[in-house]
Amino acid sequence: MKIKEQNIVLSILLSSIFLEGLDAFSIFAVPFPWFGVSILLLIIPAYYVFNFDLSSLNFGSLKYWILYVVTVTIIKAFSFDLEMPQYATSTYSQFISLRVTKIISFFIVVWIIQFLASYFTKDQLIEYIAYIGVIISVLSLYSYFSFFLDFPDFNRTRAGSGGWSQPIQRACSVLRNYGTFREPSFLAVWTVPFIPLNFYLARKNNKWYFLSILPILSLILTRSLTGVISVLVACLVVLFVYLLKTKKLELNFVYPIIMILFVSLIANNISFKFPPLDPSMCPPNSADKCDCSIFDDSLDEAKNSENIAESIFSRATLIVGGGIDGFGNFSYLTNHILNENIKIFGDGLGSSNIIYSYNFEKQTAQVKSGEIVFRNPGQIVSFNNLYANIYFSSGLIGLIWFLFILFKYMYYLFKNTEIINYYLAIQLFSILLMFFFQAEELSTLLGVSVGLIILESHKNE
Repeated sequence: MKIKEQNIVLSILLSSIFLEGLDAFSIFAVPFPWFGVSILLLIIPAYYVFNFDLSSLNFGSLKYWILYVVTVTIIKAFSFDLEMPQYATSTYSQFISLRVTKIISFFIVVWIIQFLASYFTKDQLIEYIAYIGVIISVLSLYSYFSFFLDFPDFNRTRAGSGGWSQPIQRACSVLRNYGTFREPSFLAVWTVPFIPLNFYLARKNNKWYFLSILPILSLILTRSLTGVISVLVACLVVLFVYLLKTKKLELNFVYPIIMILFVSLIANNISFKFPPLDPSMCPPNSADKCDCSIFDDSLDEAKNSENIAESIFSRATLIVGGGIDGFGNFSYLTNHILNENIKIFGDGLGSSNIIYSYNFEKQTAQVKSGEIVFRNPGQIVSFNNLYANIYFSSGLIGLIWFLFILFKYMYYLFKNTEIINYYLAIQLFSILLMFFFQAEELSTLLGVSVGLIILESHKNE
């Protein structure tokens, strides 16, 4: 195989990750992340053009699980009879096709990582990927600073996650880092997987300690409780496991924790809160938009604290004390699970979201001034939970199978003593924690993590 051909495969992977990081933008009404997913499909014709050798690749039961999920989705789609929600931006067939394409692209990323390992060292691959995280972090920080340093933010051309706009600048609200994403939480979920890779590279090149500040600062400025706590917990778990196995304290696993806590304190100096509206504008706007001392509850007050460290960690304390339902729509999802019959095979990718959307509409309906008001009327609602999505899409069979695959990966990482396995464990564990509260689809970066783990396990067989 010629050098230029393997570089094409690498470029496809890096371009896909980069485009996924441009979540807030679209062209001709097509979101950039969809372009990122689509270019991964170029690997399929490239396989025939370049006659790639797949004989040495090892996917285990992962490929059969994906085949099962896709098969269930297609079969269920033929008998699905609900209409798309009123404000859906795609047809049913388009929506289902995108979901199937997403899970296939995840598998392609796993394949690419193993394939490229024949032509690049493991550290080279990790470094190439880590640079994408640095670039997006720089763009995200530019966006954050633009709101109070009087230079223009990017032209956000994609509708927000709520279906309308991307409401960054809101009276009496603290500025959160949206970066190149539609939501701060989306940026956090995307950024976290790069942090363990940065610190792994820093063991061999100190410049990565400096570069790691960029994604960490970008993460902290999102004020994402899910993102920050997930990476801290993952680091602590791996540190504890390493201590039990070796009876030694590995300071390199402590550095990410120290850096995150240090940056969260320093970030207070660049915290910003938008000013209140003029009193003449209340009403029609609510009073808390004209008086910044008014809060809905203690959780809202903590969330809008100008002290970033307090905003993140005091919310964690309040949520732990108040129960897991403090996370967004978790209570609605719990009710949906309890009210539905047990799913053995599931309803298929995408179809399960449509069913949940109608249920969500009923649960959130409120009577105001004699009229029924809905929270997200006519929109497709996300589960915001990978495991719930897998359960409703592929049933108990799919969920148990998926968890078994994850257990095998985690068992391998903790069983072997190579230092990279501990960093991959931090990466995988932090992703899986975040996917309990944010995001619902198998991501490109999860594919990178799984690909690297399979690569390591295959190497040591």
